[in-house]
Amino acid sequence: MNRERFLELDRSGQGLTEEEWEQGYHWCLEWDDMLVGPGQEEALFCGCNHPKIEEWKQSEEGIRMRKEMEQRLEKLDADHFNEMFRQTDGE
Repeated sequence: MNRERFLELDRSGQGLTEEEWEQGYHWCLEWDDMLVGPGQEEALFCGCNHPKIEEWKQSEEGIRMRKEMEQRLEKLDADHFNEMFRQTDGE
């Protein structure tokens, strides 16, 4: 699916073609009916059990994206902890 089609669907809420659904795109219940497909960070946390999304999660790209996401979350946690420590340290 190209960007233009994705934005058209996202804005309009139109139905997907069979081909688009088979590629893994769907209106995800986990994300309040947001349009989700392979290659999106949201797909990493999608629990809809769409066969193509589950396949994508195990792909090289999906595994790499999950690892990058986990690293960013760890950094956010560390940054948050450090900020809290600085606030209490200065009191």
